[in-house]
Amino acid sequence: MSRHLTVSGVSLELEERGSGRPLLFLHPGEGLQPNRPWLDALARTHRVIAPHHPGFGGSALPDWFGTVDDLAYLYLDLAAELKLENAVLVGACFGGWIAAEMAVRNTERFDSLILSAPLGIKVRGVLDRDIVDMHSIPRSEFMRLAWADQAKGEIDYMALPDAELAGIARGRESLAVFGWKPYMHNPRLKRWLHRIDIPTRLLWGEQDGIVSLDYAEGWKAEIAGATLTTIPNAGHYPHWEQPDAFASLIS
Repeated sequence: MSRHLTVSGVSLELEERGSGRPLLFLHPGEGLQPNRPWLDALARTHRVIAPHHPGFGGSALPDWFGTVDDLAYLYLDLAAELKLENAVLVGACFGGWIAAEMAVRNTERFDSLILSAPLGIKVRGVLDRDIVDMHSIPRSEFMRLAWADQAKGEIDYMALPDAELAGIARGRESLAVFGWKPYMHNPRLKRWLHRIDIPTRLLWGEQDGIVSLDYAEGWKAEIAGATLTTIPNAGHYPHWEQPDAFASLIS
């Protein structure tokens, strides 16, 4: 089910399905995409709420809104608006960055955190690239790095309705607004990860060519008690490439 809800002055498009313990899913920079098998997999055991980030899908991007800080506060307000309790907070890629920014601020409505190949921190030196510049490389190179099986990530854009295509295009522009400079990270975030006070699991595709397992270890070292689990036959989007394995690890 898809619906619109206005939170803190921002009109959000929400995807909702399933029942049971609430799970807030924050999507990657690729958006929720037309085919969402991971939502169905997660909905077998949870009530899944998946907002389209502002500027993605049918969600508005007000002219006063434009940082990951804004996204973190917005989704904390969304959790309050929905009266979530003991919820699971799940963020993938860009959504993982948002989820971490939320968790260092307030975990009152959440009792566990899942970060799937999150962006958002700097691990190595100033001149070392931790995150592949996804905007500058050819699409073919991106697909090679991001997927263990590229066929699973292929989308037939010619078959999509205009509204879906417009949402994808808006999302790519919006991702640049939120994460262009500095590229896909907050230089201060790593120093605040110690504030995360709920059980945290890091999930990583074994063939992830966008952010390495060394980068994963950098996250793990900063969050007390965090665990790291790798998913075979998956690249940067294990929720998409291996939805059943991804959902079972969360369940």
